[in-house]
Amino acid sequence: MESRKLYFEQGAGEPLPLVASSERRVRFEEVDVLGMVWHGRYPSYFEDGRIAFGDQYGLTYQRFMQEKTVAPVVQMHFDYKQPLRFDETFTITTALHWTEAARLNYSYKLVNSNDDLVASGYTVQLFTSPDGTMLLFTPEWLKEFYAKWKEGSWQE
Repeated sequence: MESRKLYFEQGAGEPLPLVASSERRVRFEEVDVLGMVWHGRYPSYFEDGRIAFGDQYGLTYQRFMQEKTVAPVVQMHFDYKQPLRFDETFTITTALHWTEAARLNYSYKLVNSNDDLVASGYTVQLFTSPDGTMLLFTPEWLKEFYAKWKEGSWQE
């Protein structure tokens, strides 16, 4: 399952990425006439990965709303390796990478039931207030999350 491409470099002294995995099954509505997942479905698979990550680490949509923080995706990249097909099961592994910047750097790996890498990619999310004002600094509640991460209390 190892991918040679690193989307985000890990700096010296930075904590390891936090990782969560979830399983999915390809639904009929997600495939094209050839029975392969249509490329436009992959953003929703990345979102499924972020939701599973948020559930595991407490970074849920509800928490963001409660804290009056919005984190829109501003950059998204995919590398397609091979197709997923109808009724196939696959695993989405989502990793949050450390950064000092006011942003969230996620990478993703989609692996089929044969443990073949089918797609990988990343997203970058910035922080805004609910009215869309860009936040230039990481919100305090996320700084607390990062402090726990750095001290190792979120390590699995």
